[in-house]
Amino acid sequence: MNIPTDSLCELVIPISYGSTAVIETGKWGFQKPDTNLLTAPCQEACPAGINIPEVLYFISEGRKDEALFSMLMENPFPGACGRACFHPCEANCIRAQYDESVSIQALEKYVSDRASVQIEKIQPIANESAKRIAVVGGGPSGLSCAYFLSLLGHRVTIFEAKREPGGVLRWGVPEYRLPKSILRKEIRRILSLPIEMKTGVRVGRDIPFEDLDHFDAIFLSPGAGLNPSLGIEGEGLKKVWKGGEFLERINSKEKVILGKETLVVGGGNTAIDVARSALRLGSQVTLAYRRTRNEMPAIRDEIHEAEEEGVRFEFLVQPVKIHPGKKKRLAVKFQRMKLGGPDATGRSRALPVKGEFLTLETDGLITAVGERVELAWVPKPFVKNDLIGLNPSPRVFAGGDAVDQPRTIVTAIAAGKKAAISMDLSLRGNSDKALLSRIRAGKKGSLSMASYLSMREGEKWLEPKGVATYQQMNPIYFKASHRVKIRKRSRAKSLKKFSEVNMGLRPEEARLSAQRCFSCGTCNYCYNCYFFCPEGAVSLDPFLKTRTVDFDHCKGCGTCAKACPRAVVEMR
Repeated sequence: MNIPTDSLCELVIPISYGSTAVIETGKWGFQKPDTNLLTAPCQEACPAGINIPEVLYFISEGRKDEALFSMLMENPFPGACGRACFHPCEANCIRAQYDESVSIQALEKYVSDRASVQIEKIQPIANESAKRIAVVGGGPSGLSCAYFLSLLGHRVTIFEAKREPGGVLRWGVPEYRLPKSILRKEIRRILSLPIEMKTGVRVGRDIPFEDLDHFDAIFLSPGAGLNPSLGIEGEGLKKVWKGGEFLERINSKEKVILGKETLVVGGGNTAIDVARSALRLGSQVTLAYRRTRNEMPAIRDEIHEAEEEGVRFEFLVQPVKIHPGKKKRLAVKFQRMKLGGPDATGRSRALPVKGEFLTLETDGLITAVGERVELAWVPKPFVKNDLIGLNPSPRVFAGGDAVDQPRTIVTAIAAGKKAAISMDLSLRGNSDKALLSRIRAGKKGSLSMASYLSMREGEKWLEPKGVATYQQMNPIYFKASHRVKIRKRSRAKSLKKFSEVNMGLRPEEARLSAQRCFSCGTCNYCYNCYFFCPEGAVSLDPFLKTRTVDFDHCKGCGTCAKACPRAVVEMR
């Protein structure tokens, strides 16, 4: 039917029929969609503060270089952490409440190993007021602090006592967990920045601490290189080793010969590393610990793998005496223990069972009962209870094993980053401590260097409005799937040499694993809001990472918020 144009005004046409493009119906609405950016629990739990949803989104899109760049903004050691971290991110993955957590650590390893070399060179920002900063200790904390300070444009000199930097990553973590080729690649990337490295220089021995006074600021991160004794009779006998010294000799490629049977005392990561290394040297290994498996501070996966490889465990025993045994062996007398109430760390106390003992014979004994930091060279006002304060003076900061914090690799990295940001603020005369809370991932997470750089350069960025919860997700849009497991070398092959046990993910496995991420509280450009919008008022650009709404024509119906699987859209 043909209707004259001048007669259209006489027709009653529904307001929604073709009117949106002409009439700005958005002005009629009483609510509008707003971006409700939230921090994902995995990112909050990551001491290094990696933007995990962003990294996994890039992996799912096949954009490995961008994934690596995102990680390197927060952590200079993705290859090391992809292998030797205790991965609290996975324990806090929201997906675990739906089916199984995402294999985040394996994906970090995948990106670190497979992204191109060119993207690894991050350039420092221009800093006309750059300062000279000394870093004492070239372990993960000291190297991280130097890395972030250099990104912020400062001139850094590292003083490292050993012949090579890396700290526990170089001398403590065995090759089967962290190949030294991977570590050297990451250290080369750090030192490609304007950082001066002085190895074989021990502050307090080769140069006095006072010689550091000409630097504008100092970061102290000495490693825990002292191995405490058990304090029992017979520790001085031949064939009794200290765990740290044992691992350092192995990582130095020295020839280490063990007997047929080796006894390891301890329950932490060093004890597990010692036990698994002794297996690879052809010895049968028993690990003795004074509490039970549940109280062991070692990484759960490492304990499980040690058991699978053949390490035998003896729980609730504590050595009290070592004496020569038959045929040049050692006889170790153990006190039977039982669990009592919680101690200062929250773990159950190990209490002796009166009159009950156990004697085990062995060809060698390796003790791994913790490490201490040598602080005799540090000015006394900086030291309290055998530790250094985080900020003992206006120009001195500290981190790593020498401060009161968990002794893990990723925690040391986080301490280095926090110190770098705090030093930069102090050197710029900014005393606004509240600023640090604005760039923190959640309430208890690490600081975000990406956010700090944006703030420092005067750029605007969207601050998260809280931490995402499972209740905020919309699981109707997710399909149940199993966790993608990492491939492992066979027991027979892994015990022959110190070859890396975890072989990593294939490209398709990595893509499928990354796609399992809920991207909690973060837009991953699923296009639900675009497809479901009845007025076509939403537009997305996944490469520019933008989502825009045409508010002149958005009616505020709320369909986009209801269709968002990850609580990114909120009606206001």
